[in-house]
Amino acid sequence: MPKFKVIKEGINEQLIASTQAKVEKYIQELFHDYEVAKIENTYSFSFGTVNVNIRIIGWHSEDVLVEVYSYLAEDVNLSPDMAEELLRLNASMHFGSFGLTFDRAVVYSYALAGANLDLNEFVAAVQTVATVADSYDEMFKQKPQTA
Repeated sequence: MPKFKVIKEGINEQLIASTQAKVEKYIQELFHDYEVAKIENTYSFSFGTVNVNIRIIGWHSEDVLVEVYSYLAEDVNLSPDMAEELLRLNASMHFGSFGLTFDRAVVYSYALAGANLDLNEFVAAVQTVATVADSYDEMFKQKPQTA
């Protein structure tokens, strides 16, 4: 049997709140007040031609997730070739991944465990999502996607 603990079900509201406070502190260090909008529990900022979002959600009783994500294109019907290209891109990404949402939007996302989140890994996630999303959004907006 592995030595690691089994993940326990449940949501830790106190941990969500403390992680949110930590993320807000990091956001203040990285951005001017006018650069980031907060709507409910999601922070959003513009980078190049994309918007990057950050939210904290429950994961299990001992940790939370910090999700950093960006929508690259909406209402996309991927051709088999474009879907294959998306999967090949995922294979070359060190952190984060491309995905297709239930409503056919292409998204790039990166999730971090939040209980022991530090500034270095938060900055890496934000920079990665911002630069990757801004670099690849035009690919999904300009190419014909239907077969």
